[in-house]
This record gives sequence, structure tokens and C-alpha cells, in this order.
Amino acid sequence: MVAKQVLIVDDDIQVREVLHQIFLSAGYRCLLAADGPAGLGIFRASHPPLTVTDLKMPGLDGIAVLGAIREMDPDAAVMVLTGAPDVKTAIDSLKLGAYDFIMKPVNVDELLIAAERALERRQLLIERRQYQELLERRVDEATRNLQSAYRQLQDTYRATLETLGAALDSRDVGTEAHSRRVHGYTVATAREHGVPEQELVDLAHGVLLHDIGKIGIPDGILLKPGPLTREEWVIMRRHPEIGKRLIEKIPFLRGAVPIVYCHHERWDGSGYPQGLQGEEIPLGARIFSVVDAFDAMTFDRPYSKAIPFEAALAEIKRCAGTHFDPAVVESFLRVPASLFEEIRRKSAEP
Repeated sequence: MVAKQVLIVDDDIQVREVLHQIFLSAGYRCLLAADGPAGLGIFRASHPPLTVTDLKMPGLDGIAVLGAIREMDPDAAVMVLTGAPDVKTAIDSLKLGAYDFIMKPVNVDELLIAAERALERRQLLIERRQYQELLERRVDEATRNLQSAYRQLQDTYRATLETLGAALDSRDVGTEAHSRRVHGYTVATAREHGVPEQELVDLAHGVLLHDIGKIGIPDGILLKPGPLTREEWVIMRRHPEIGKRLIEKIPFLRGAVPIVYCHHERWDGSGYPQGLQGEEIPLGARIFSVVDAFDAMTFDRPYSKAIPFEAALAEIKRCAGTHFDPAVVESFLRVPASLFEEIRRKSAEP
């Protein structure tokens, strides 16, 4: 068993020797110092777990020794020796971090019991700090693992939605890669419009699933190469409501509902399914309606031929204030044409 170690600091050689013998007989390994500076030098070199120091010493007194030791080692156990006139000073030393004070003349049993308790308290402080550090490391590790799992889950969600969006595109003739393109256009426009990054996830989900309600539309209407009849349009216009019902009970997709349900609303109130007007229309749906129209104009569809970028941009601008939110149109027009080209190119990759 490793011997316990104590530093004894006292300018009185007789007291110092008495303390030396008391601690030596109790199995301690003792370090002795005749004044404050010598005591601090020994402490700095050895860092003993326990220090017993006299309060009244010439030059550097016990209070100064206590303060310096606590600076070097906040866990150090320090006990002070005091005579009756120094009791108030001894009590003040407790406020500075001393474990206990011992009255002179020293009672051997009280001294050794106090020393044992001081060492036990020191050990508890160290173990508590180590345990706290261990907990913090485990919390950090668990947080990193949770963040990694969350990212993997988000990646899985995104991949699933992209696959579902692609499946919807493949069912609707002439809209191959449509969801991927409008996803890119929407995110670019939203950033230009100042939409916070944390809101882009719900926006992206809504874009990828905007036409999920077409699952409930008969193929005869969805795949019809020519114009729809009035009755067929009534059925086609149900797809936002169908889409809303499909996703509104899925917790991580609730933020996508405004786009799925409102992407056919118009700024002037002439859209469907609710006939919302102006800022009654959710911002995500207002952004998406612009990019969706742009994509529809720049790609061939069964009922229309693609027109050049410039012509499509001019048409978007013309419809600002009627079909589209004018402020969103301004943001859309600020997106560089090179970014549109890059999005088109990437969306065509397998």
C-alpha cells in the first residue's frame, strides 16, 4: 500500500517535529518546510495530497500559503494550525478553501481524524470530477452517435422521397426527372428569397411529394394526351386533397402539407382547391408554383411543347401579381441562369 503523504509547514521547529512524529507514527510519509516559501516550493515539486500549515509565520503566512496551494491544485486538502487569538483568521481560512483548522496545543486523535477526513473529502472531489468528466464524454459520444443516426435517417428519408418522386414522375407522361429539377429550382429560389436554412427540409419534402395525390387519379385522365374535359378537370383537381390526406398523418412529412395542398393556388385567388389569395397562400407553395410553371414551360409535355428559357422567364414575369407572388418572382429571376442549367444537367444523370 502506498504511504499517505503530508506536507508540514511551520516556522517553529519544535511544533514541526511534534507534527512530524505524529504523522510518521500514523503511517504518513512527511515533507517538512520551515516557512511559507519553502512549503510552496515543496508543494510545487511534489503535490502532496495533504498540507498542514501554521497560520502565523513571518513573511508568507498560512493564509497566503493556502491561497497559493489552492491555485496550484484546487483539490488539495489543506488544514491550518492556530492559537486561540487566531480563531477568526482560521475561520476565514475555511472560506478560502481550507478543510479544517486545528487548535494548539494539538490533540493527536483530533488531528489524525481531521487529516483522514480531509483526504477522504479530497478523494471524493477527485472521483466526482472524474465521474463528471466520464459522463460528459459519454454524453458527447452519445450525442455524436445520435447526430450520426439522425443524419443517416434523414438521408434515408430523402432517398426514399426522391425515389417516390421519381416513381410519380415516371407515371405521369412527360415529367421524367421533374421532381428533381423543381426541387433544385425551389431550394435556389427559397435561398434567394431569404428562407431560413432550417425550413428548407420541409420545403424539399413538399416539392418531392407535391403530386403524390395523383396516385388517386385514374390513368385515363392522368395519361390523356389531349385536353381534359370539364368533368375530368374536376377529378384532376382532387389530387391536392388526396395528397394532403396521404401525408398529413406522417409526423416527419407534416411540414410538406402546405406545398402538397396549396401548390395550385394563385396569387389573385383564382387557383384551387381553396381559392386562397395573396399571402394566405403558404410561402413554400408560392415559391413552388413559380418554379413548377417554369419547368412545365421549358420541357415537352403531352399537351404542350417546350419554349426557350428566355420566353419562359418573360412569361413568369408577366404573370407576377396574377398567378404568382411578385416578390417571389423577383427572387426567382435573381437566380443565375447557370444554376438552372446545372440543376437540369444533374437531374438528367442516372
